[in-house]
Amino acid sequence: MRRIFIGILKRLAYALSVPVILLDYFHPATGREYKVGFFMKVKLTFQMARNYRRIKTGSRVIEHLVMATQILRVPKSVQGCVVECGSFKGGSATNLSLVCALCSRELEIFDSFAGLPEPSAIDKEHTLIGIDEVHTYSKGAWSGTLEEVRQNIARYGRVELCSFHVGYFAETLPSFRKQTVFVFIDVDLTDSLETCLRNLWPLVQDGCYVFTHEAQHMEIASLFFSEPWWRSNLRCKPPGLMGAGTGLGLLPSAGGFRSDLAYTVKSPSVAAFRVNPQTGVS
Repeated sequence: MRRIFIGILKRLAYALSVPVILLDYFHPATGREYKVGFFMKVKLTFQMARNYRRIKTGSRVIEHLVMATQILRVPKSVQGCVVECGSFKGGSATNLSLVCALCSRELEIFDSFAGLPEPSAIDKEHTLIGIDEVHTYSKGAWSGTLEEVRQNIARYGRVELCSFHVGYFAETLPSFRKQTVFVFIDVDLTDSLETCLRNLWPLVQDGCYVFTHEAQHMEIASLFFSEPWWRSNLRCKPPGLMGAGTGLGLLPSAGGFRSDLAYTVKSPSVAAFRVNPQTGVS
């Protein structure tokens, strides 16, 4: 009985929070340059919700909408494609392809289409302190074949906008050279994340977003704050990670709102930031 009651409370909290979470998504400025108005956003929301029910996915529709917001906010004058690393069955790729169709961008999908590679020692287990869990990984896990993914996108998304890069990231990413305006990384393993960042970060346009779906994994989140790694591999300061440890507050959970989604921004323009003078009183 207690579990049922808690479930009802969570669903109620989620229903009440969604309009707040999606304020930026439905803001008139979001998508204005692409002539994407309120009713087109409502249509996209229902399409994404339908796809979430029909395609097995590791991420949530509310997370897809949060990412759609940032893609629709990229100025039309900024050239570049959208990139997804790690597609599983193609659920998130299908929804991202619908967003790409609205803003005339291409979607580049990177995956082995045979599951995870053999995890290194650090990646066999990940600690999620916030939810008291340990996640384990093995070779071949989270597998979706190329045919599965392609068929799902063809049926529910816009497959004509998609390019499929088949193989492990270390094999496919080094030769990729396209300018990029958005990256979604859902790769589970630290080694895979490092490969993605090492090859994609230089291609990401300034002011654009990189999302990860392992926000609660200490092994993943800590990389975005590692001064030695960023200085050694990309010759820049670490960008940090919004949502590190708990994820963005999208889904009700014990102790507050959480998710697996987090993001960083490449070279954000601080000229647009508000100045908030701090006047401490001793």
